[in-house]
Amino acid sequence: MLDECLFSGKTPFVPVIRPEVVATTGKLDAVTGPYENQPYSNQPNRPAKRGFLASMSAALAPRPIPDDDGGPLKAPKGVIAAMVLSIVAGAVYVLSGGLGVITINSMLAASRKQYNGWINDCTSQFGGIGTTAVTESAPTGSAATCQGLVQMSGSDWNSFKMASVIVSAVFLVMGIGLIAAGVFLRMGRLWARRVTIAVTVITVLAAMMLGMTSPVVLGATLLLMISVVLCYVSSGATYFVRVKARRHA
Repeated sequence: MLDECLFSGKTPFVPVIRPEVVATTGKLDAVTGPYENQPYSNQPNRPAKRGFLASMSAALAPRPIPDDDGGPLKAPKGVIAAMVLSIVAGAVYVLSGGLGVITINSMLAASRKQYNGWINDCTSQFGGIGTTAVTESAPTGSAATCQGLVQMSGSDWNSFKMASVIVSAVFLVMGIGLIAAGVFLRMGRLWARRVTIAVTVITVLAAMMLGMTSPVVLGATLLLMISVVLCYVSSGATYFVRVKARRHA
């Protein structure tokens, strides 16, 4: 009976079967070797297990560019997903901008009604608005609101309306651009990828500097961010490089 495993050069592992255990249990559970009762990490010549971050880094790393065989280039799944996300985000932008342009008059009327309501409340509580009516150095609540209000003239409301129309029109144009870019992302066009990046940056800056924090638009911006990432990592980046190389060949 063999009681040890034999290794010689590149000879594969030879298991040892203990007949006495098989006869007792009727199972081949007694297959042992030189690594019996040893943890996996302590066994020599075993491949090391990679951590989660290492595995993710390897998955996102650009893949080697294969030789061009002249066959049709098929967009990988990541680029297809980026196309869908870009089109969905573009549809949200078009809907948001279009509604803003169409409903500008009703929105302006609602804003005026709300403003006049604030003026009436401030007048009844403090006798007016601004620092002349509210003289507290550190007001809170309604006092702070009334102190921060300013008198709106007709020209101010016209300027507000014009600014709202411009913002809505910009979102409408960006939405149309995103939908077109999404279609051409599948074809590997670099300009489509740049459009997606530009719209993402513009929306993020608008949210940070102008306070445009509509949950719907911010959700669409998140989709755009994912779309950009998918176009720049792993098979997505390789696909765009291959398309560019073929077009300039």
